Amino acid sequence: MDVDSFLESVRSEVRERFESSERVISFQRFLQDFLAAPHLYLRSAAQYMVEMFDHFGARASPRVGQEAKRFCLFDLNGGGSRDPLVGQERVQGEIYQHLVSFAKRGKADKMLLLHGPNGSGKTTVIDGIVRGLEGFSQTDRGALYSFSWIFSDHESRLDQIGFETSARDISSLESLAHLEERDVTSRFPCEQRDSPLLLIPREQRAAFIEDALSRHPRAEYPESCHDPFLEGDLCHKCRKIYESLLVAYQGDWKKIVRHVQVERFYISKRYRVGAVSIEPQGNVDAGARAMVSEGAWQFPPSLRNVTLYQAVGDIIDANRGLLEYSDFLKRPLEVNKYLLTTCEQGTVHLGSCIAYLDLVIFGTANEKQLSIFKRTGDFSSFKARMELIPVPYLLRYSAEADLYRRWTRTYSRGRHVTPHTELVSALWAVLTRLRRPRPQSYAEPLRSCVADLSPLEKAKLYDSGETPERLSDDQRNTLRSSVLKIREEFEDDEGEFEGLMDAEYEGRRGVSPREMMGVLARVAEDPRFLCLSPMAVFKALEDLARDASLYDFLRLPAEGAYHDLAEIMRSVREEYYRWVTSEVFDSIDLIDEKEYDRVFLEYFRHVKAFDTHEQIHNPSTDVYERPSEELMSSIEKQVGIQENPADFRSSIMTRIAAWSLDHPDAGIDYQRLFPEIYRALRRNFYRERDRLLTLIEKDILKLGTDEFELLRPAEQTTVRVALERMKARYGYCEHCARDVIAFVLKQRAEMETETGAST
Repeated sequence: MDVDSFLESVRSEVRERFESSERVISFQRFLQDFLAAPHLYLRSAAQYMVEMFDHFGARASPRVGQEAKRFCLFDLNGGGSRDPLVGQERVQGEIYQHLVSFAKRGKADKMLLLHGPNGSGKTTVIDGIVRGLEGFSQTDRGALYSFSWIFSDHESRLDQIGFETSARDISSLESLAHLEERDVTSRFPCEQRDSPLLLIPREQRAAFIEDALSRHPRAEYPESCHDPFLEGDLCHKCRKIYESLLVAYQGDWKKIVRHVQVERFYISKRYRVGAVSIEPQGNVDAGARAMVSEGAWQFPPSLRNVTLYQAVGDIIDANRGLLEYSDFLKRPLEVNKYLLTTCEQGTVHLGSCIAYLDLVIFGTANEKQLSIFKRTGDFSSFKARMELIPVPYLLRYSAEADLYRRWTRTYSRGRHVTPHTELVSALWAVLTRLRRPRPQSYAEPLRSCVADLSPLEKAKLYDSGETPERLSDDQRNTLRSSVLKIREEFEDDEGEFEGLMDAEYEGRRGVSPREMMGVLARVAEDPRFLCLSPMAVFKALEDLARDASLYDFLRLPAEGAYHDLAEIMRSVREEYYRWVTSEVFDSIDLIDEKEYDRVFLEYFRHVKAFDTHEQIHNPSTDVYERPSEELMSSIEKQVGIQENPADFRSSIMTRIAAWSLDHPDAGIDYQRLFPEIYRALRRNFYRERDRLLTLIEKDILKLGTDEFELLRPAEQTTVRVALERMKARYGYCEHCARDVIAFVLKQRAEMETETGAST
């Protein structure tokens, strides 16, 4: 394609998009569209946000202990540094409920203040909402309209309002909205982006709106308040223009709206249209300036002696959308006081006039700053105009790992990322945030269940509902059903830390994701490691833990194993050892995975017969026999049950029966239903073959050395096959596969040494 063809192609496509989106229409066309779908033009900023949330929809989100809903707008990828939000479903739900409440009242009369520790995702939450608004405003259902005043001196018989008669006569046009640019003498946009409906006189407007709504069944539109459109008025500048034309045209309203060009606008944070973020600063965020211009001769004569004030500033740019006060409490308190009126009444004084606003105000604040602010005399005044929404650190390490995965590929710059790198980092991070349960806060039987809950056990409970195998089935069920109660134990806690009374909810303290991503960035540059690997992360975390002056979570007093960095590191290493041991052994492939199913199903066959007092057919002898106590006891010994065998067997049957009721059309997934039994069977198998597995692992480490050539061909084949499986099944490269095997051997030797010493 040559340049001329390209230019013509772009010209054609841009014009087609412009016309199809109806970026510019006349006032008459706007009223026709309004009558066809009145609700779309009667949405306050809060109602618009509610519909934006609903437009993108919601989905169930895995969260142990409660039904969680995740709004899909937070999955939108805005590119650059505007990443999708990870987790925080509770925060999303609270924001949505407040927006629904604002919409029903017809105005957002409170600031939504998101507060939490540094790096907990407060700004990311608001960025997600802005992304949603930007996308929704591009859709047909999300169309937003404002207007400008258009004047032309190519209009005859306007000398009565001060224009000179010209050769070009456009007086026959019903509207000046579609004038060519060369015919437009002056144009005055509405800076506050008022709805064109406000151009209808209030007395006739209410009847017009009610009549339009009466033509549409209530089910077609959500319940919301239309008072701002029934009782509202034009901004100060537009009102002055309107009144001047009213006098000039001797009250002929149709001639006034002839000058109205209705324009569609799109929300954009980049261009400060309906979405503005204000950084901490010491000045008021809105003002007005007189429109005095060297080009005043271009003004219609009827306006040349009228002082027009143009509203300017961050608040004005954000009108009909969202305004964010970043680090709100870092601003001088005196500067913030005008927001008491702005939040409650939706107005801001501009000096020469008052701007009436329609927007939702968000703020973010560090938890420490909020704690200090709560103890000032002004807090009660501000609290009445705020809704406080806590945004803690994530407590599900699988969600935290998703957050890190978005960055590790960037940090690695082509270097291979070893499996579990993000998960190891996330698990360590979450363990630093957990608090030790207080048994006295619970009644039995939950009290006994939480009494000895380790940080790792608590993290697994929060993440997937996994419960300690050392507990009985009843205790495990009690723990599983009480996750929400455990999560809320510290919700209203306050405590003193380093001389300051502060909130102490779980997720308030600990390492921040921002700091962890800094760790991963440094690890990616470490020349001592060929891959971005968990081993490199362990080394970096050990270095981080040495400098308590930089990180306040390192100065927290230990509560048993909680906040004990040495114990946390040991737990993460051991958990990582369990993960990779399973992968290494699976890659060596000394047993088929289906063997575990065979063993369990044989056990279940005997347990079922034991529970129902039936006999089992022995295919070898073709005789019905009593279930084998020896077989059942052998498996139970491998599993290491802590309760009476009869009770354990009964619980097996109960769990299978419950599964069948919940999944009537699905087969039983035994590995999913009894993960602790399958893990125990695997561990027992590994113990029985520990010496053989260790020899093979050592052979793998010989690859690339002279010693490898001394191995028998069959042993060399076993090594190569195991490495290929680690690559194909789990995503290792040859370097990190060998590093992992070295880690497994070293960790196993250390654990054996510790076991021997304790014995």
